[in-house]
Amino acid sequence: LSLVNCSALEDENSDSAGNGGGHEFVDENGTDDDIFTSFNETHDFDDEFSAEDYSVYNNETGSKETPDLVGEKSSQDIILVTNNNTDNNRFNNHEDVRLLQIENYKKGDALLLNIHITHHAGTTFCAAMKQIGNTPSNACNGGDDWPETVPRHRPWEYDETDRNAIELRKVYHFISWEFGKKPRSPLVDVNWESPHLVSVIVMKDPIDRRLSGDGGINRMFGKEEERTEEQWEAFAKYDGSINFMLTRLTPDHCGEDGENATDTCLEQGKDLLRRFTYILDVRCIDEGLEALAGELGFSLPAVGKSSGKTSVTARERIGNDDIYDFIVERNRRDLELYEWSKSLSLVNCSALEDENSDSAGNGGGHEFVDENGTDDDIFTSFNETHDFDDEFSAEDYSVYNNETGSKETPDLVGEKSSQDIILVTNNNTDNNRFNNHEDVRLLQIENYKKGDALLLNIHITHHAGTTFCAAMKQIGNTPSNACNGGDDWPETVPRHRPWEYDETDRNAIELRKVYHFISWEFGIIPPIPLENVNWESPHLVSVIVMKDPIDRRLSGDGTILKMFGKEKYRSEEQWWEFAEYDGSINFMLTRLTPDHCGEDGENATDTCLEQGKDLLRRFTYILDVRCIDEGLEALAGELGFSLPAVGKSSGKTSVTARERIGNDDIYDFIVERNRRDLELYEWSKSLSLVNCSALEEELFDDDDDNNDIINNDDDFNDSAGNDGNVL
Repeated sequence: LSLVNCSALEDENSDSAGNGGGHEFVDENGTDDDIFTSFNETHDFDDEFSAEDYSVYNNETGSKETPDLVGEKSSQDIILVTNNNTDNNRFNNHEDVRLLQIENYKKGDALLLNIHITHHAGTTFCAAMKQIGNTPSNACNGGDDWPETVPRHRPWEYDETDRNAIELRKVYHFISWEFGKKPRSPLVDVNWESPHLVSVIVMKDPIDRRLSGDGGINRMFGKEEERTEEQWEAFAKYDGSINFMLTRLTPDHCGEDGENATDTCLEQGKDLLRRFTYILDVRCIDEGLEALAGELGFSLPAVGKSSGKTSVTARERIGNDDIYDFIVERNRRDLELYEWSKSLSLVNCSALEDENSDSAGNGGGHEFVDENGTDDDIFTSFNETHDFDDEFSAEDYSVYNNETGSKETPDLVGEKSSQDIILVTNNNTDNNRFNNHEDVRLLQIENYKKGDALLLNIHITHHAGTTFCAAMKQIGNTPSNACNGGDDWPETVPRHRPWEYDETDRNAIELRKVYHFISWEFGIIPPIPLENVNWESPHLVSVIVMKDPIDRRLSGDGTILKMFGKEKYRSEEQWWEFAEYDGSINFMLTRLTPDHCGEDGENATDTCLEQGKDLLRRFTYILDVRCIDEGLEALAGELGFSLPAVGKSSGKTSVTARERIGNDDIYDFIVERNRRDLELYEWSKSLSLVNCSALEEELFDDDDDNNDIINNDDDFNDSAGNDGNVL
């Protein structure tokens, strides 16, 4: 979801500096943070793949082979393909495969395929692709011009994927597989890792899809605008559309179980989505297609821009809360899959929605006509579409009166203008109910711009706190002592951190009179749980910078050096003592969770991890330290100020954490003990304001002189910026 992709900068730094593009940074303890290292890069996950996992496709002979040294052939002569006996899911996150698919499409050696769930913008996609080159005549699915050498069935089996894709690319650049009915064979069986196939799926809110309608639905239940309550009830109970996506994406069609569909069913859908080359979100299909064009190297003359017409919600269209809630519950697994898929979407529609709202002065509603001539109101988020704020009564809100400085709960909040009132949450409201409420976040941002909200960095030690503070000092007043405190701290505000829920509003308002930004550094465990803070306060804009926990573990400081010696002189015995030291185990989760459950190391539970995620969701922004410069620039854009100088990183080359430790057993021991922090960091990337991995791809596409297949941070690049080319 991140606005800027930091990993793309790694390649740019590497190209311009003539080295690996490592990002060096001096933190508050004067130690170097080598921050251009991703989870897979740093932790050498490619070591798990043997030569038997790969084959080489010889363009001259058309045969596959597994040479002793793949590198003996040039990238012009061979194409990486996965062996049939290799578990497909092992390749889910392997950017080398994806980049090879993209490269082959550009060369005319790969076919572009849309996995089209009915009512998911298939007509729009097909129309756009017809402007680029040949497609099948019948809605891009088939027609009289289909080559006789390729069977018409869909989907393909694993063994036939390569051959069919190669043959079809001789005739078309794009085809579509529409699935109104359940697939004849499981979609999981297709070789989505084939270098000759670029796969795309467009995702859509399942309740909006359910309301798209068509001739069959209208004949069964009447036209939507004329439907009686009895017809609506029959429509809601109709099993043919239940969890429509999961029923088509999973091998056993487990979505048909409705509200009883299991977690396993949902995970099967996620596993398949991870294997596709691209995911688009129908809410911003125009921008998604434009981004896809940029990725694949063609120009899109006309996408057919949507009108931006404001739409009513699904709840309003149905007009009956009980029926609406029944439909939502029956399709909850599809809803969960759609919400999760947004983190993998090529374009972040929610960010665009905010941008359009700011620039247009409205909600940026996006209207779209799908293949059945029905309106897809696609610029509505999960909460907006499903009216989740309807669950909140007047008692859940207070109004802060700027004139009197008091809180009140009026009968109609709308009687006051947004200039006079500020939404605040009551103490008895469950904080987690506000996690995804964009209205709260937008109000926090608006108030910061007006001078009514304080910017706060939740600073985990060694997570770029000095860089953040230095940048914010250029914008306005901050506390004198590393932005944490100092002699200029106002006497009206206590110095303790964190704050309790009840004192958050008052302290933030008082501090904003003096500073625009403060930092809370947590080297030690917080004295009270961070979850107690009213992160939903409209007077607080909260930011946390996330970092690879193994890199953080190696940052070092004076205490660590005294205990275990300097890194370059450390003996094996000292390294083992360092690895077994409990003071830094799961450092983030130990500070973020109420019971400090990260201290349990490798035994930390799933519940512990979820507690960390729940807290991160409540913060206004998450940044990724790998692209801290771009993150701060994006934050400046969000909050309406100009950042004169962030202090660009030097691009100094760094070695991997494994290489720095120099002992595989010790390295693996540290990774295992900190695995929950690693999982939290990987998950947090999907919420980051700047998408570092996407940035890496963007810079790769812009670099015409670079003919290598460069992997992004999700794959084989190591922290030294080495390409790690498989070929």
